Amino acid sequence: MKARGVSREESAPVEPRACDYCGLPAGGVAVDEPVFCCFGCRFAASITAAQGDDGQARWMMTRLGLAVFFTMNVMVFTMLLWSQPDGEPSAQAGALYGLARHACLLFTAPVLVLLGGPLCDDAIAELRRGRASLNLLLLIGVAAAFAMSAWATWRNEGHVYFEVACMVLVAVTLGRWLEASGKLRTTEALRELRQLLPDRVRRRGADGDEQEIALATVQAGDVLRLLPGEHVPTDGRIVAGRASLDERSVTGESVPAAKGPGDAVHSGTCNLDGELLVEVTAPPGAGTLERLIDAVSAAAATSRQQRLAERIAAWFLPLVLVIAVVTCAVHWQASGAAAGILAGLAVVVVSCPCALGLATPMALWAAIGQATRRHVLVRDGDAFTNLAIANVYCFDKTGTITTGCRVNDVESFGGVEPNRLLAVAAALARGSTHIQARAIEARAAEAGVTAADIDSPRTIPGCGIEGTLRDTPAAVRLGSSPWVRGEFRPDDPPTLLAIGTEILGGFRFAEDVRPEAATAVGALRRRGVETWMLSGDRADRAAAVAEPLDLRWRALLLPADKLAAIEGFGAAGRRVVMVGDGINDAPALAAADVGVALGCGADVSRWSADICLLRDDLASLPWLVDLASRTRRTIRWNLLWAFGYNAACIPLAATGIVHPAVAAVAMVASSLLVVSNSLRLGREEPSAGTAAVHDAAPRVADPVEVAA
Repeated sequence: MKARGVSREESAPVEPRACDYCGLPAGGVAVDEPVFCCFGCRFAASITAAQGDDGQARWMMTRLGLAVFFTMNVMVFTMLLWSQPDGEPSAQAGALYGLARHACLLFTAPVLVLLGGPLCDDAIAELRRGRASLNLLLLIGVAAAFAMSAWATWRNEGHVYFEVACMVLVAVTLGRWLEASGKLRTTEALRELRQLLPDRVRRRGADGDEQEIALATVQAGDVLRLLPGEHVPTDGRIVAGRASLDERSVTGESVPAAKGPGDAVHSGTCNLDGELLVEVTAPPGAGTLERLIDAVSAAAATSRQQRLAERIAAWFLPLVLVIAVVTCAVHWQASGAAAGILAGLAVVVVSCPCALGLATPMALWAAIGQATRRHVLVRDGDAFTNLAIANVYCFDKTGTITTGCRVNDVESFGGVEPNRLLAVAAALARGSTHIQARAIEARAAEAGVTAADIDSPRTIPGCGIEGTLRDTPAAVRLGSSPWVRGEFRPDDPPTLLAIGTEILGGFRFAEDVRPEAATAVGALRRRGVETWMLSGDRADRAAAVAEPLDLRWRALLLPADKLAAIEGFGAAGRRVVMVGDGINDAPALAAADVGVALGCGADVSRWSADICLLRDDLASLPWLVDLASRTRRTIRWNLLWAFGYNAACIPLAATGIVHPAVAAVAMVASSLLVVSNSLRLGREEPSAGTAAVHDAAPRVADPVEVAA
């Protein structure tokens, strides 16, 4: 269970800056410097002109191509040197072999300049952050092999190892470039979201003049003009104009939302057909879309497996350094300096911890990107993977299992006019996002009733809403019968309205069970988990919803009671998932091992939860559980391979069996295996067998109407 009494902000580690190329977390540096999480991203960014113009991009790609060309020439002349017979060669053959050595030296020098530069930059950046890296050891090994070979060429005797320096640089660069490309693919969904925000906006001044400015300079209170087809740059409130907005990027809702003066608009949504004046309520970087992106970006950094890999990597480098030094010393003493340097370089190259460092984040990012494309917001990596091993799923009723709540009956007490009852109730309901409050507002609108004037409305979680009528000093309350009346009466409507101590009347509601609820609950139950419904409603209404779905249930629960139920499951050693949407669900969502909120719910519930189903579609939950299961398997396989590869290859390199060039190829193959295995999570949908099971789940033939 999650620790209580500590906020998410207090308990979460400080987030590093994101890599300027792939978006994954990277180490912090000075604000004015570009940030890259690895050498591959640094090199890839220069090739793709992420930090420069097209001319620089073409030049960097040319550098890589030239390096490969020069390396191929080095290998050709090295093959000639390998054909050198034993014994003293003839004068003509000696001159030919000497020419081959000088040709290798000539073609190796540009490779060092072309590919050694980015590697050197990355090693220096790591040193500035106060830590050494394997890139530094690679540079030392490559420099030693080149220096030793250059000395042998100068003396015209002894072996040369120019091909080692070239092959290591080319293989390492190509391997890490491919890794960086893999990282870029995992963050594709987030980059697409970022592209929804414009770079420049139109700001209207107090005198009506308009000025085009950079989005970064916008401040809260500014008024922006949006034309049809443009995206909303940051959160705001419409002050003039009407339009339909496409909100799929934020809510997942495919039907455009009609907006007018006073309505809120969210960053990243698209203005379809009207001119709007929008007053900014959140500065750039603090809007709904940006918060969504930040939440997803932080999710992969919160994984226990990733923290384990980082702790292992922290002592892995010193261990490799010791092994490389000892290997170099032993082989140097036994077979000479050349053998010692090559063996030490082979250890460094083959043990590059790229696969270990990529094992967890690549899988998590690929899965989270896939979830984002399905309009599922994952805010916590640990919670996401815990979905696969949870054994208790608890659902709220109203707004989660049910939808389409409507007022079925208005009961007036003491001769109070029904329209007067609706006017006061609708005024209070405006201060709540609860599904029954919205139903009361809708009933008042249908009856043409204007809401009364209410001062200081306040929501009491799990109870109702209270405030003060502006034309009288009396307090008014709209909420559950036990809270309003002070006691429970079975013949009361479930929601009562009172002014002072006088009960004016009440409302009875009808609810429709979500069409996909039976499919989702059935799919979860077939996984062997317990499914519960925790409701604050009356027992008869809870039973009418839960029993057709074969849900175990508890009723008449206040927020503290739901929290106690979640903690009770946890105390019994179970992993609990809580699915809810209202303010009263927020404590339970925060306390559960995994909190899942529906996008239609209140802000406090969405941001208390670890996962948010932006489309309000419960059918996404079994799909997400399946994705979490596949992600856990992929992470375990990746870690097993990374540990196994290093455990097997480092001893082979230390004994001199593995040549440095072969070690470089093995390192690339290991990393690419982990990358390709992780990227499958971003491409594959659930198996056909899983989909068939979902389709075969029992369905409710018609919406179940639950009338009090």
